[in-house]
Amino acid sequence: MAKENTQLEKSEETYSQRFTAMVVREFGSQVGTLELSPYQQVLAKHLFIGIDKALRDQEAKRVKDGRDTTPIVWANVDMQKLAIDAVHRIELGLDALIPNHIHVVPYWDKKLSKYALDLAIGYVGKDYYKREMAIDPPVNVIYELVHETDTFKPLMKSAANEIESYEFAVNNAFQRGPVIGGFGYIMYEDPTKNKLVLVSKDSMNKSKGLAKTNTFWAAYEENMQMVVVVRRVTAELKVDPRKVNASYMAVEYDDNRAEIERSANQDVIDIEAETGESEQEEQRAAAPEKEKQPEKKEQTQEPKKEEEAKDQVPEGPISENDWFRCEKSHHNVKIANCETNKCGRFRTCKIAQGRIGKLIAQDKAASEEEETEQQAATAGPDF
Repeated sequence: MAKENTQLEKSEETYSQRFTAMVVREFGSQVGTLELSPYQQVLAKHLFIGIDKALRDQEAKRVKDGRDTTPIVWANVDMQKLAIDAVHRIELGLDALIPNHIHVVPYWDKKLSKYALDLAIGYVGKDYYKREMAIDPPVNVIYELVHETDTFKPLMKSAANEIESYEFAVNNAFQRGPVIGGFGYIMYEDPTKNKLVLVSKDSMNKSKGLAKTNTFWAAYEENMQMVVVVRRVTAELKVDPRKVNASYMAVEYDDNRAEIERSANQDVIDIEAETGESEQEEQRAAAPEKEKQPEKKEQTQEPKKEEEAKDQVPEGPISENDWFRCEKSHHNVKIANCETNKCGRFRTCKIAQGRIGKLIAQDKAASEEEETEQQAATAGPDF
């Protein structure tokens, strides 16, 4: 057993090193020369482990659910997009092995016919890089949800109160009742700079209402409410212009852009909710309803009208339920029924033979594709 574990660790190390080299190579070909520090190389390794686990989990779920879609494996991932996004997360110091730093969200890109990976920022990751990029880094930031039985009293700055603060008490730890709001408290070395940020229940409900599906909100409502609090509070941390770089701008854009901007060209994978990953619903709040990824099997086509039938092999895939114009009967006939008509001209009919030949070629190609996908699903990443 120890020998097997050692071999697995060596294999993982090899793949992570190749992943890091791929990221550097792809980034260099698209953006410019890149050198990763030893610590950034560690973050790259952690990111590989996180992505590999996410792909394996999603592929296992796809197989279990019997979805006849493209395998969710490394061979079917858009590596160019992944390399760019990976560098931006690594340069901000985000660690995929720390809970709620980075969530790997695969979706199907229709134009590329590949899976693109969203390296979405979790609320712990958001808190981390926003503090690091602040012009005046806080010494601490407190995030809390306020429940119905709690006691909360904001102490706002005024002529009589130089330091903004609050009073908060949990009166019934095990039966706190529903959430009625939340707050964040940003603390500085100079306490006169401390800032209390209030987040109302209406603000939380607004974010919930924007979601096209309530999957995450229904399963992990308090997690989602905390996500709203963290986003509202970190927005108050002013960014130092001297620290702003391309990675910060790219991550902020990715984190805030409306999902509808991409939805015309993608199908989101039906990801099973997990505790700590629920903020993805807010990131996808503006998205339209999820579309199913196209099945590989061709759907049965409706019979064509007689006046629309063509006497040649059509462009694109065909099925045995396609209709065509019979040269002898001058009627529309299904390919599957053609030979059973016993007209005596089946073997010499160019239309019938052309279509039957195309069906055979399609079946052969589909069989070869399935075999290739099975091999890819069991193979490691090919960087």
